[in-house]
Amino acid sequence: MQPIDGKLALREQLMNLGISEPATHERLLALARYSEVEKDACVIKAGQLPTHFYVLLSGLARYYYSTPSGKEWNKAFFHEGQLVGSLSSFLKKQPCAYTIAALERCQLAALPLSIFDEHHGLGEQLQMLLNRYIREIMLRNEEREAMLLTLNSEARYLWLLEHQAWLARRVPQYHLASYLGIEPASLSRIKKQIPLSAQQ
Repeated sequence: MQPIDGKLALREQLMNLGISEPATHERLLALARYSEVEKDACVIKAGQLPTHFYVLLSGLARYYYSTPSGKEWNKAFFHEGQLVGSLSSFLKKQPCAYTIAALERCQLAALPLSIFDEHHGLGEQLQMLLNRYIREIMLRNEEREAMLLTLNSEARYLWLLEHQAWLARRVPQYHLASYLGIEPASLSRIKKQIPLSAQQ
């Protein structure tokens, strides 16, 4: 992955996220801190109380829970242009219940969560961004919950191809299996039964 101009990339992503007001734009650009995270490295660890959220400038991140025995269950995946962080930790002021890690090498722009605190004088566009983030997470989680509770294994994979096809192209199969709540061997059998044209 070629390094990108973090400030330029963040400026473009903020526009895509609906932040167009010049004063808010410049304020966020001034607060941002840029970093690169290698593949498999943690961005936020379970048990940590986050102080920042991140704009994913490039790469792919995953959210996962770990059991006491060490088994991992994937919760979600995020690609460039999306916000990465623990909304529940921010809202409840509690440590993060899951780990956020780089699935590919990632370039990130970190912004302090304090900009969303009420006493900080939240601007209209930042409030809009927070509301949009809450809405997207709510809808994503509800859709995935319905998929896991109502569909069999093959239908879950077909749902993924219809609603989140980019995952099938970028995420390793064993991670996809965990996300879909099925065993890797079962997912392999399902993929063999589905025409390649439907998987592209």
